[in-house]
Amino acid sequence: MSNTKELIIGNPAGAVPAGAEPATATIASVSDQDWYVSRTYGVFHIPACAKGEACSVLLVSARGDALDLGDNRKFPFAIPARDIARDLVQGLEPHGVFLCAGARATEEELAQAIAKRDAWYHQLVLEGDQMWARGHSFREISDAHRRAAMALAIEREWAYVPQQFADCPACGEKVKSGVAVCKHCGAILDADKAAKHGLGPAHAAPRPAARREPPPARPVPE
Repeated sequence: MSNTKELIIGNPAGAVPAGAEPATATIASVSDQDWYVSRTYGVFHIPACAKGEACSVLLVSARGDALDLGDNRKFPFAIPARDIARDLVQGLEPHGVFLCAGARATEEELAQAIAKRDAWYHQLVLEGDQMWARGHSFREISDAHRRAAMALAIEREWAYVPQQFADCPACGEKVKSGVAVCKHCGAILDADKAAKHGLGPAHAAPRPAARREPPPARPVPE
């Protein structure tokens, strides 16, 4: 089963009597983002779909809430699990978040969610192109536009992400993250990677011995 995060422990596989509300409802997500949805009856976390997984899953159970009637009077009522789940996924369907018809997401449901998500990503890329054409301003491009381009592996000038640099622990100069050898001082930053590519102390070319200059000749006394 795909990555699962339970909010309330339920029994999604249990038998449901005829005409009765199911004990739990299943929300599935093919989005690479975490979603936090706040309601009067609680805060819900729909986890991101982990790389290599078909989807992430959130199991939702029924909850209680109350209407404020004034004069310190409240009208308590129960909210079925599927009603809660329908409310939580509102507005998130374009991102690939959906309420499963059953206890688990089917292949057809996953395919439809991926198609919706990719269609939304293509729309964001189109918006990014239009914004960029107006003034070539990075400020108009949001993280959502960049994320969509990267998710679809579409190269765009406006989706450029600057490379991350770190300080070399030996000389303090800026180097790219993940490099094996510092280009400034030659320090080995990743011994395994350096050895794999034939770099490092064992493969370094020997330095020529320093040439000693002869001492200056002393004047001969007359």
